[in-house]
Amino acid sequence: MKVFGAKLYFTSFLVIVFISVTPFLHAQTQWTKYAGNPILTKGPDNFDILAIGQPAVLFENDTIKMWYGGVGNDWKSRICYAWSTDGINWTKHSQPVLDVGGPGEWDRGWVDTPEIIKDSSGYKMLYYGDTAWQFSAINSSIGLAYSSDGINWTKEATNPVFFKGNPGEWDGSWVESPALYRDNITGEYMMWYNGVDTSTWKIQIGLATSVDAVNWIRHPSNPLLTNSNWGGYDDMWLGTPAVLFIGNKFELWYSSTAAASYNGSTSSFDTINICLATSPDGINWTKHVSNPLFHTYTSPYSANIDQGGPWAPDVIFNPSSQTYMMFYEAEGGVADYTISLATAPRDTLSISSSLSCNGVKVFPNPFTNTATVCLTRPVNDAVISLFDNVGKKVRHQNHFSGTSFEIVRDDLKSGLYFLTIEENGNIPGRIKIIIQ
Repeated sequence: MKVFGAKLYFTSFLVIVFISVTPFLHAQTQWTKYAGNPILTKGPDNFDILAIGQPAVLFENDTIKMWYGGVGNDWKSRICYAWSTDGINWTKHSQPVLDVGGPGEWDRGWVDTPEIIKDSSGYKMLYYGDTAWQFSAINSSIGLAYSSDGINWTKEATNPVFFKGNPGEWDGSWVESPALYRDNITGEYMMWYNGVDTSTWKIQIGLATSVDAVNWIRHPSNPLLTNSNWGGYDDMWLGTPAVLFIGNKFELWYSSTAAASYNGSTSSFDTINICLATSPDGINWTKHVSNPLFHTYTSPYSANIDQGGPWAPDVIFNPSSQTYMMFYEAEGGVADYTISLATAPRDTLSISSSLSCNGVKVFPNPFTNTATVCLTRPVNDAVISLFDNVGKKVRHQNHFSGTSFEIVRDDLKSGLYFLTIEENGNIPGRIKIIIQ
């Protein structure tokens, strides 16, 4: 019997399958803009007569539900709602579903960038708010609201629940555009969000976690998804994340800009990109080699539709058609803010040269003292790593060859952990392990 760092022990017996991780990476990269864009326009009602954008989308019971920011004739943004059965033809709700705050409240000037999830307690919305029209020097915070039907919302009494960082920090000027995921096993919430610093005004993406969606803890390694070096496609702005967890891997789409595309005469970026990054744990991200996936001038292109976009994407997966649908905003070059659609097939890239996580078995899980990890085929010279729920590596073993080993708790605290097995440079997925 070999010893794995005095913590994990290798053994040779087999056990019953308790969990499995799909052996595929779903990395859709071939996006097609809908020829009939835009699919949602401003007005005719006063509550969104000036502009719309920042869509957040859920797919429920064959209905696509969209919450979006709508700017009314009083120059205040509110959260509005629309629904569709095909993603193209939409019906708007008769009035905003989340209003700005009253006199003296933190969100009295503007609410925007909604993010919606639905769990056992109903719908939860995270949203950006400030005290004046996008004047972050006054506020710039994130609030929380609850709903049983997605239409009638109650704001959290302790709002705002998340604040911008301190001056000089990477998110010290602005925080917005939350993307939310809830782990159904642990109940933990993960929120990725935009941060803007106070010196360069670069946008990057960080992570915060919470057990109740009210009290948030920033990840110590923030920002987790950062700008490229000068000259790259995302060397200036990298933000507005949209996150799905599919095939035991996080997929994150974001909008990006490059400094080289900045147009001084219009005070805007001529080209905006949509990019993709993937992660086994939501903490360690790899940008896709095909980035950018598409951009402002990708065909079909119309200056009256596509200028100022694609910005602020949100993505859903339609299992019946095996299609990803992305909704995003664009300005159209004439402040005619609208929401457009792009679609992509689900590409499954087999990892035949690496260990299939479908062949990883853990028993028992959850466990108290020890758990056995078994593989359906031998691995050679593999790297085994165990991470805690904030991405800190707590166990590590190089040059493992064999078919099974034990995890011994020793000094590990109760909670969620992630096991990865890397062979030939490939990590096909992560295995969730819970210590009681």
